[in-house]
Amino acid sequence: MKKLFALLLVLLLTFSLVACGSTPSGGGETPSGGESGKKVRVAAVPQYPPEEWAQTVLNGIRAACDYYGYECNDFDCNGETNLQNNILQDCIVQGYDAIILQACDGTSQGAIVKEAQDAGIIVVDFDCLIMQADGTSNANASVKNNDTQGGADGLEVLVKACGEDATILYVQENPGIGSGVYRNNGLRAAAEKYPNLKLLTSRPSEGGRASYQAWVQDWILSNPEIKGVFTYFGDAAIGSYYGCQEAGRQDIKICGYDATAEQVEIMKKDGVDCNLIASVALYPGVMGGVCVEALHEILENGYSKGTPDEIVWMENGMLTPDNAATFVDSIWSEPVTDWSKYGK
Repeated sequence: MKKLFALLLVLLLTFSLVACGSTPSGGGETPSGGESGKKVRVAAVPQYPPEEWAQTVLNGIRAACDYYGYECNDFDCNGETNLQNNILQDCIVQGYDAIILQACDGTSQGAIVKEAQDAGIIVVDFDCLIMQADGTSNANASVKNNDTQGGADGLEVLVKACGEDATILYVQENPGIGSGVYRNNGLRAAAEKYPNLKLLTSRPSEGGRASYQAWVQDWILSNPEIKGVFTYFGDAAIGSYYGCQEAGRQDIKICGYDATAEQVEIMKKDGVDCNLIASVALYPGVMGGVCVEALHEILENGYSKGTPDEIVWMENGMLTPDNAATFVDSIWSEPVTDWSKYGK
């Protein structure tokens, strides 16, 4: 009887060890960068998620994370640097594997990015990069468009439509937002070719479409000679469009940015007479996916920047009323970048 009891006890202990022990070899998935059964966790932190452009980027990030089997969570900092820093600090505490970041103030956030990296978190920045004193970003990978060229292209569109002696209003950049700085630098540099061109600039104290609708109305009321408007981001373009409509100044030509779906619909609706005559296209749904591609290259293939200023460049496009009917701003669906060109 004692021998039978001892045998039953041994069998019971053996079953308990098997049930509570680790998964047998070949029985579990181990994604790159994670422990057995643990997905790579990605935090997506754009500047201002309510913007249509940011939502499109997030859709691209989500699509690519789903493709690679990563877990994705996005966070809303409402365009506030301090709140974005608090979110990044929380991501560090919560042990995220990666952060995809559009910096609210690239000139001041290098320290929090370094803190995340010291905690073993991969940081991929996009569009508005972390700007070091030497002009480089200390993120593990950086993805953006050629903003300087985009600003220059926008100026040329307006000069062609309004004339070389026109008065052009443009949205003043926030110094901490690198994309706006570079876009407006490109516009101002292109304007130097036209000595009779007059540039005016400011920005409202608050963001959002309604603020820019009132902003453009104030300017054209006090400066009725304004013939063109350049905005370096999409919601300002839409706000300016409706502001000109409301003021009865459809003669003012607007060159916007981001080529969002709503801008496409405005151009389709108004046709060739649309005073939103162009919008620099950044293809944000693809940009978000390329950020996740960069993360995958780091995890799987050991990608690191060949030089501190290495950027994975996205190609600009131009939305106009002429091509609005066929314009496609696709969401990322599969890898698109030739990574053999970068950091190997």
